[in-house]
Amino acid sequence: MMEKRMLKKVSTVTAAGIMMTAMLGMQVSAAESSSAEAAVKKNPMITKQITKESNIYAPKTTFKFTVAPGTAVPASENQEAIYAGPANGVTLDKDVIASVPADSDIGNEKITVGTTKLNVNESVFTKGEDAKPGIFRYVVSEVATDKDGNAYEGVAYTTEQKYFDVYVTSDDVGNLEVSSYLFVDKTDSKSKDGGVFTNDYSSRHDTLKDLTVKKEVTGNQGNRNKDFKFTIKVDGAAGEQYYVTFSDGKAPTTLVSGEAKTITLKDNETAKIFGLSETDEYTVTEASYADDGYKTTIDNVETLTTTGTITGNSDKNITVVNDKTTNSPTGIFLHVAPYIALIGAAIASSLLFFRRKRAKDMDID
Repeated sequence: MMEKRMLKKVSTVTAAGIMMTAMLGMQVSAAESSSAEAAVKKNPMITKQITKESNIYAPKTTFKFTVAPGTAVPASENQEAIYAGPANGVTLDKDVIASVPADSDIGNEKITVGTTKLNVNESVFTKGEDAKPGIFRYVVSEVATDKDGNAYEGVAYTTEQKYFDVYVTSDDVGNLEVSSYLFVDKTDSKSKDGGVFTNDYSSRHDTLKDLTVKKEVTGNQGNRNKDFKFTIKVDGAAGEQYYVTFSDGKAPTTLVSGEAKTITLKDNETAKIFGLSETDEYTVTEASYADDGYKTTIDNVETLTTTGTITGNSDKNITVVNDKTTNSPTGIFLHVAPYIALIGAAIASSLLFFRRKRAKDMDID
């Protein structure tokens, strides 16, 4: 009997402990959830992303954004009433996000170039004669130019607009509060949107092209194992960068717009420069090897330098050929050798004939 009473007490204490632990967990979870919601509420962000090919740097440019009051939507069976947001109710912390090329761009096909915060001026919604509860809409847009009004070549700007809704609620005595705000899906205002604006900067969308430089050595005296020196340069937007890879496995390098770089190529090796836009001008120059007897042609034209831009829908390939061909002096001997051989054969035949004739005459005697 004593043991049963003790077991009952232990069970009761254990159950009470489990209930208290569960309640405490719920309170912590609720506190964490409330804290997370508060953090989201206080930090609505615009995020700028770029999609590109893995061997292309991000563009050196800026992206500009605007916020404006949206259009009112009347209530209906499946639609809550939405009011146009009051002026200055939502502003941008910065209206420009800067994109800067970085080594971490290489190897990634989607990168985040930056963010900017949306400021919700709560007093605009809760103070004054026109303040009222409701849902207030704003439209966030990206401008299709940089901060100076210029479109950056190669960037496919998004025309997407995003809705940003501010929810204002009232308590039982009429006190107003901004309870939440968030980006919403334009096609379904009950669904959240991430506030991410994405632009493409990629040759897969015909905005960027690649340049390949190939080295060939020809001729009976051409040195196929020799390193031939080149300088390569691309003149594009200020600060723009271009990734360069080599077919022989040498470490990749980076070109900065307007700055020449020296590379070397052997026979049948290539260098590939990624991410040239339509007006980016390339210059490829090989050092002169005329003193060594080489004749240099670029795409069948006798020259040491080629300059141009890449237009159309295809990448650009150029071939630099060094030819060194010499007619060996032994060639003269080779040309007359057959005749000398014939003369030699004739002399040998004559000697044999006269020897046999002499032997025959001696036998007769």
